[in-house]
Amino acid sequence: MFAENGFNGTGIKRIVDEVGVPKGSFYNYFKSKEDFTVEIIQFYSDNLSILWDDFLKSGPSEPLKSLQHSFEMIISHHEQSEVRTGCLIGNLAAEISEASDLCRQKMHQATIAWKDRVSKQIRQGQAMGTIRRDISTDALTEFIWNAWEGALLNMKIVNSTAPVKGCISLLFDFFLKP
Repeated sequence: MFAENGFNGTGIKRIVDEVGVPKGSFYNYFKSKEDFTVEIIQFYSDNLSILWDDFLKSGPSEPLKSLQHSFEMIISHHEQSEVRTGCLIGNLAAEISEASDLCRQKMHQATIAWKDRVSKQIRQGQAMGTIRRDISTDALTEFIWNAWEGALLNMKIVNSTAPVKGCISLLFDFFLKP
């Protein structure tokens, strides 16, 4: 619901109605919608971590190609979805990061976990000479994150995977190459 309707567009009543429990039961488990959102962010992050690990393992052994494979797998997921929801972390960040420090911190932790995986691949690729070395691993990772999240937002606007495909093509066919 958060992915499709956002934080503000998803009320507690709608959540409890969807799962078929009384509204009071919600508050037995969560102090607030904000605390519930923190749990949603953690759940999303944990599942995304598992997906990324699986994608990285199933891809080619060369780090640049493994990263590209992982992004292509995510794009494939978006192509199969009727609604292009983008990234829950990016969506929530745009909507509530200034209103909820607790959620912002949890989103920051989630992005660090994602960036750590990407950094590891970049570092290995730089050591092998398959990824450019004239820009630091950290700077490349930040750039990839920013480009990817921007492309995901644009994907939602145009309701097409063309922006994420274009982003990945430029990153892997040109920008990251030595």
